[in-house]
Amino acid sequence: MSTKPILGLTVGGIFCLSCQSNVYQINGFARDFNDGDTICMRYESDGGTPIATTLIADGKFTFSGETETTALCQIYSKKRPESTVFFFLEPTHITVELALTPERNRVSGTTINNTWQQLNDSIRILGQEVVKTSLLPVADSATQLLRVQKIDSLHRRMSDCILNTARRNSDNPIGQYINQNYKAPEFK
Repeated sequence: MSTKPILGLTVGGIFCLSCQSNVYQINGFARDFNDGDTICMRYESDGGTPIATTLIADGKFTFSGETETTALCQIYSKKRPESTVFFFLEPTHITVELALTPERNRVSGTTINNTWQQLNDSIRILGQEVVKTSLLPVADSATQLLRVQKIDSLHRRMSDCILNTARRNSDNPIGQYINQNYKAPEFK
């Protein structure tokens, strides 16, 4: 047997193994924070124990490692744990933007995380509308009733958005996470 077929099989085998990698790479941006600040990553279900930490340099941070499953995780600033972004850790490249204000936190780079971000954006927009509506002045009971109806409608839209995302993603970790953790309110 010549060396060409063996070399071809070896290269092909290495290529196939690299396609089945469990490696993740997270490229993060944290422009609101200082160089040297600690960024932590933990599984959402662990309650607080970081699985990795890194430092910000030039407004950026990175995490890399291996994972065998896709799981909901959290990246947060050690100094400001309220500055946090949730994402699905999976074996691929993920981009995370961590900011001081929640509406500027972003995650992208995979179908699952893009869908997760879209769901979070939709809920945030509807939630802002609920707050805005609840702060409107009330002149009389008819105005109050209209406000309550609008808020109820916004809550229904939020719930529908979550449930529709779960339904469309029933075969992946987002749908499974929602189905396990979200209890739809019982509207009257």
